[in-house]
Amino acid sequence: MSKTAPDRVPLTAARGNNRGMRRLTVALAALATFAIAGPAQAATKAINIYASGFSPKTVTITEGDTVTWTNRDTANHQVLATKGQFVSPILHQGQSFSFTFRAASTYNYEDELHPKLTGTIKVNGLPPSLTLTASQPIVTAGDMITLSGFVSNKRAGEQVTIYYQPYPQPSLIQRATVLTTTDGVYSFIVSPGVLTTYQASWKGAFATPTTVQVMPRLVLGRSNGWVVHVYAGRSMAGRIVQFQRWSALTGQWVTLKRVQLDRSSSARFSLRLPKGLNKLRLTMSVNQAGAGYLGVVGPTINWRQR
Repeated sequence: MSKTAPDRVPLTAARGNNRGMRRLTVALAALATFAIAGPAQAATKAINIYASGFSPKTVTITEGDTVTWTNRDTANHQVLATKGQFVSPILHQGQSFSFTFRAASTYNYEDELHPKLTGTIKVNGLPPSLTLTASQPIVTAGDMITLSGFVSNKRAGEQVTIYYQPYPQPSLIQRATVLTTTDGVYSFIVSPGVLTTYQASWKGAFATPTTVQVMPRLVLGRSNGWVVHVYAGRSMAGRIVQFQRWSALTGQWVTLKRVQLDRSSSARFSLRLPKGLNKLRLTMSVNQAGAGYLGVVGPTINWRQR
């Protein structure tokens, strides 16, 4: 497992959420073209047995495929691998025998009852493939999550390349190269600062992309008044945060003040609260968070006003 610095890239705010989301849809659709499907469904190849021999005599298949021999002759036949990997019962006219090949290799075989009749099965290995998942699909900016997966040959020491695409970047950016461990497993720690799509590749194969959505981090504190700060992968200057108090009388959160953030994504203000215990929080709507972010409700804090 590797630990990395946050995935933060300077970004320019989109001109409105509708346009931003359209650009996001196009970007993700383009990224999807990198995904290579997993191995195809296993196939079955047919070989007929005649008095003159096997037809076809040589067959090429992929690991996991099945071969079915059918006796089309009036005489009996029996299929036997020369190294003993498979053997059929005696096949009478019209009877069949099937065998699934689980390992890539070349298999020579013959007719046990008619040794002059021979054939060959060439089994190719499966094309490379890999998986990719994120430990959490939604995070708060600054949180660390783990990307993980495994490669199809399940071997240790294989090199997997990790890519990322933070919104609204138009293309993938190479992030790191990691090595697989036991059973071909790999992992990598990231800290997305904005909506980010991750991708992994190995031996020319690409995993299905995984996207992590991000909420800004809202921090509320006290220092000669109330202090608000919003952490994200870009500046939140000019955005609005709502300062709310829980009302036991109405049973709902009431907005006491709409606070505009300065160039440092912060704000300071004074507000007199009712005496006694106050439950407070910050919220930021999806419209104020902007394209590439989800709306967020900050943690509840207790403040006793004297």
